[in-house]
Amino acid sequence: MNNFLEHKAAVQRFFVVLAIIVLASVSVLNLPHRDEAGHSFEANQEKPELPAVSEPPQTVVAGLAPLRKHVVQSGETLSGIAEQYQLDIATLLAANDLSDDTLQIGQELTILPGKGVLHTVRSGDTLWEIARAYQADIPAIVVANGKKDDNAVLAEGEKLFIPGGRLPLRQASPVSRGTTSRFLWPTRGEITSPFGYRWGRLHSGIDIANDVGTPVRGAMAGKVTFSGWCDGYGKTVILEHGRGYSTLYGHLSQSVVQPGQYVEAGEVIAYMGNTGWSTGPHLHFEVRLNDQPLNPLQVLP
Repeated sequence: MNNFLEHKAAVQRFFVVLAIIVLASVSVLNLPHRDEAGHSFEANQEKPELPAVSEPPQTVVAGLAPLRKHVVQSGETLSGIAEQYQLDIATLLAANDLSDDTLQIGQELTILPGKGVLHTVRSGDTLWEIARAYQADIPAIVVANGKKDDNAVLAEGEKLFIPGGRLPLRQASPVSRGTTSRFLWPTRGEITSPFGYRWGRLHSGIDIANDVGTPVRGAMAGKVTFSGWCDGYGKTVILEHGRGYSTLYGHLSQSVVQPGQYVEAGEVIAYMGNTGWSTGPHLHFEVRLNDQPLNPLQVLP
């Protein structure tokens, strides 16, 4: 009997101890926990959301400057298209091998990514030579066309965008002076306005921009028929060349010839200026046949 009672008491003590252990475990689970730094948090608390980590900005790698195409629509003009793409007319003319601003509906124009020139690589071309020919910055050419460096090998026929490039205009050479049956470039500079209609009016010549004082030369041997002030044109020189041809040179700063004087092809007759109705230093150059204006780009070399 005593053994039974002792066994019963032992069992009761076991269950009491077990109950104490269970209760203690539950209490511990509900107690706030502390991390190594002593900060407490509830055991069943959800982990806070970590702030989103932004991706590092991507590096834009320079590549070939994109060339776009524009299909001419009814009513569009070259000047309007140039304004649409924030280009100058000279850039559009050069990129599309146009001699004037006459457009045809459906005509496809190449649109450069900025002011400059599109160059087709010829055998033996180097980036240095191209930059020098177009008076352009070689690092800009390297970046715009995705080249590794300025010594990159170029493929014949490859097209390069020359940012800020200027088409070279040939100047009359001293060896070409004298009587000639062909026209010479009257000055050096950049064509800023071609021959053609502007807002319903004919721009009867081309504008070649450069600095005030740039020499202006006779485009062909001839006789000075006018040297003075002409409304709109400012200081102007007109030469007669025979066979119905004449040339006009406007917006001059100074003329160095007199009416009745004969001049040779390539001889300096005046200096570029900004006189008359002008928006900047340039030469307005006209070629006329029987007093009818011709596109100078069709007769210049």
